[in-house]
Amino acid sequence: MTAAETAYFFPGLDGFKLAEIGKFLVLSPFARDRLAVADEVLGYSVTRALRESDDYASPAARAATLVNALSLADWAKENLGEPGFCVGMSFGELITAAYAECLPFADAVRIAAGIGECELDYFRTAHQDLVTQVVTRVAAERMDELLSDLSDRGVWYDLSGHVDDGHYLITMAEKHLEEFTAGAGRAGGYSLYAMRPAAHCSAFGPLRDRIEAEVLRGTVFADPAVPVVSDVDGSVLRTGRAVRELVLSGFLRPLEWRSTAGALARLGVRRLCVVGLDRMWFRLAVTKKNFIVEQVNQTTVLRHRRG
Repeated sequence: MTAAETAYFFPGLDGFKLAEIGKFLVLSPFARDRLAVADEVLGYSVTRALRESDDYASPAARAATLVNALSLADWAKENLGEPGFCVGMSFGELITAAYAECLPFADAVRIAAGIGECELDYFRTAHQDLVTQVVTRVAAERMDELLSDLSDRGVWYDLSGHVDDGHYLITMAEKHLEEFTAGAGRAGGYSLYAMRPAAHCSAFGPLRDRIEAEVLRGTVFADPAVPVVSDVDGSVLRTGRAVRELVLSGFLRPLEWRSTAGALARLGVRRLCVVGLDRMWFRLAVTKKNFIVEQVNQTTVLRHRRG
């Protein structure tokens, strides 16, 4: 399959155990050099820091996720071929920017950890009442009814994602969550999990501005070496300024994989390489409907070595 028919997709953060990536980070020639750079930039051992924390969104975990995904992308480029496009969701936007060479790797590590530190400090006091609930198998018309009911009762909410038919992320005050999930159940849906702190919310303008001022201050994004597809509207981004704004706006806007997947398909993408730890994106109906999916993770690499 040609490069023009291939896109690399970088998922966001995912709950994981060190064992899932630790051996790869330490032993793989694709990861070893990047891990050494990350340790030098941060001034501590990333793998040791992971052993001391189970927080998958911590600064060290973000750096590890970045190292892991880019190292897997190095392997994929050598074994599966170069992509014509790359795209990321949530934290995957920063990984995409690094893969597309908008940022030197060392800067990407610094920014990944810096975002983690900034978020930790921000959510110590801000929006502690908000959660983002993930629900699935709720028909669009039933979700419209549920959200209309919230509005009618004066309950504030935000749509934080619509990633597949029936699959939503909704942010609201936690005190309203039980009633909402009960309604989703009556509508035939399932409540999967709640994210704390909340994510991808229009109320997080102060967080976005703080990250720009404290973490990205003075950082110039180069024009991407590989075209970046926006997960906002599926447009192709060819300037560093546009990619920088994509990364920053991700804190405020909803995840919209349905429209992005359709845009990729219209660009001629037939194969989607999902690069990194992923428990959701490769399973979604919209993903399987539009693409031949290649999972690129530690299992992929080990299987290839044994073969």
